[in-house]
Amino acid sequence: MSVRGSFSEFNSVSQPLRIALFIGRFPVVSETFILRQVASLIDLGHEVDVFSDTGNDGDSPAHPEVIKYGMKERTTYMNMPPETFPYEMPVFPITGRTWPPGAEKSVLNLSRIARAMPAFASCLTHSPALAFEILKGANYGYQAASLSSLYRLAGVLGKKKKYDILHAHYGPVGNSYRFVRQVFNAPFFVSFYGYDCWAVPRKEGSDVYRKLFAEVDRVLVLADDMAKQLQGLGCAPEKQRKLPVGVRLEDFTFRERSLKAGEPVRVLTIARFVEKKGLEYSLRAVAEVKHRGININYDIIGDGPLSGKIQKLIAELALEKTVTLHGYCEGKRVKELMNAAHILMLSSVTAADGDQECTPVSLMDAQAAGMPVLSTLHSGIPEVAPDAKSGFLVPERDVSALAERLEYLTTHPEVWPEMGRQGRTHVEKNYNCDLLSHQLVDIYREAIQQHASAPRS
Repeated sequence: MSVRGSFSEFNSVSQPLRIALFIGRFPVVSETFILRQVASLIDLGHEVDVFSDTGNDGDSPAHPEVIKYGMKERTTYMNMPPETFPYEMPVFPITGRTWPPGAEKSVLNLSRIARAMPAFASCLTHSPALAFEILKGANYGYQAASLSSLYRLAGVLGKKKKYDILHAHYGPVGNSYRFVRQVFNAPFFVSFYGYDCWAVPRKEGSDVYRKLFAEVDRVLVLADDMAKQLQGLGCAPEKQRKLPVGVRLEDFTFRERSLKAGEPVRVLTIARFVEKKGLEYSLRAVAEVKHRGININYDIIGDGPLSGKIQKLIAELALEKTVTLHGYCEGKRVKELMNAAHILMLSSVTAADGDQECTPVSLMDAQAAGMPVLSTLHSGIPEVAPDAKSGFLVPERDVSALAERLEYLTTHPEVWPEMGRQGRTHVEKNYNCDLLSHQLVDIYREAIQQHASAPRS
């Protein structure tokens, strides 16, 4: 069943596309890869709207591109009560109560249902069949039970527009918005990034994306190992397209790194404080190098749930005078710290829950700026930063190997310029955001033509 539109109006390969993006939280300052993609599509002349479950935290810094491109003004938020999203708490039994985490009092489930009735009425008016479909547990599971699927459908139906492409970012978001293909009668894409590929199936089961893979037109993957993982979860290879995230090269002025006499080597990490970033191993490697008498300063940009653990480890390793925690920083400050740094280090690991990095953007940014990089043989990182070219890669959780390579880089600044040049060339060739955006549009148009020629049910 199609609710809206067709492709009869789309008849030109040069015609600007109408693109709807679906994102769980938007905008998020750490998800620069999504912000860059949105900006590049707008620069190419395409019309981009965003549908998001929720916005960023009020005290989070704003990325410059969010303001420049008016991204919040392009965004439709689902406006769900907290017990529905993010907590996804069921409304059953209907005579019971729900107590959202941190709330001062519980909520009657009957009150939750009554509060959702305007959304249900809107859905019935525009698409009665879908209104009942998204409330079936067999179709949308806990999202039907919490009514989040209902609020999402109402929010999407409220946007009375036609779109040529529907593109969800992250697998769980794609699962949440599977119905949009029926609403807009357009090709449906989903991009995977890391945790959604490895950690989510481990937690929710290997068939978590079975319905999504059956309905989606294209699945975008960042690297070859991700493609294989998703194929193992049931994604047909012919639906997959490899499209890395990219770097806007104009944002990074290339500068060969050098060390002045008496100057400390400045090592930088840009990462959320979560297990897969491997900050513990970076700190231990810095401690080893520091204790060998090397003059080194270590700057860390980021924050997160492991902040307390990281601060405690810094104290245990006696690195208070060596390590500076900068927290989350705005783009201008990030660039200042990158410009001052000599080496970027990111010791990524596979987390206990199976979460992986795939292709960290900070490694691309650092290479674009001319920095040698030090990272791990993890997921798609060997594609992003080839070993012994723009830097070095070591096994995960191998502090000795990490410290040995860090010591080599800190004591051989003469290798920095060549590594920087190789890194910049590698990024220009493989991770240029503008070129990747053109590739994305080509993939969009391919799917549009295929969808237009497919038989209608």
